[in-house]
Amino acid sequence: MVMLRLLRAEFLKIKRTPFLLIHLLIPIIISGLFLAYYSYSPWDFNGKVSAYFQALACGFPTIIGLVCSMVSEQEATAGHFQEMLTASKTKIMVFLSKILLLLLFSFGAILLSIGIFSVGFIELLHEDTFSFQFYLIAGCILFVSFVFLYILHFFVSLQFGKGASIGLGIVGSLLVALLLTGIGDGIWSFIPYGWGGHFVSLWTMKASGLDLSTVEIGLQEGIIASVCGTLLALVLSCLWFWKWEGRKSDN
Repeated sequence: MVMLRLLRAEFLKIKRTPFLLIHLLIPIIISGLFLAYYSYSPWDFNGKVSAYFQALACGFPTIIGLVCSMVSEQEATAGHFQEMLTASKTKIMVFLSKILLLLLFSFGAILLSIGIFSVGFIELLHEDTFSFQFYLIAGCILFVSFVFLYILHFFVSLQFGKGASIGLGIVGSLLVALLLTGIGDGIWSFIPYGWGGHFVSLWTMKASGLDLSTVEIGLQEGIIASVCGTLLALVLSCLWFWKWEGRKSDN
């Protein structure tokens, strides 16, 4: 199968790069720091869980901007994107294989971080109000919410360079934090950077037994916007890449 062959090639390319290390060390460090702090923090249980998930939602755009730029610049330095651009029969497949690579590692990093946190929170700190299933679903919610951002940042990395992608990621992280405040009420569902933090916060509220009827309309709008927006972004990015001829200058 073409996609499997391309994925294998992508894995070989990143085998000796910091790409693997980033997806391994950052989840361990984040979870370890939160568990260490929560071991003596006076916060209530729900506050601890919500703060952890919101921190992930805020930090991920910066990480996305960084890793997307790494994959893009690897192609730029290896031959000015010639390998991607000259694969006429499988050009779109090459683009999709890189998106899929990013998403696979993203899913693994999220599961690793949440897995460490949940085990430590439940087994070591004995905070067992939520089950492992709750944390697994929360991780899946975050991952699905980030797909649009990966497509966006990979496009920005290819078209404008690594600086633009990393800069957008930093701004995106700040935007997530702002949208999690009262500023985001009523508008977060239409802004991709607001999806992850709000979806996982609402999931935590639901699991805590709180009534979500007051935010039901916003939740429905967010789900529809995220699904349609992600699919549209994927289609448009594929159409763009099919006609793309590389950057005129390296950034």
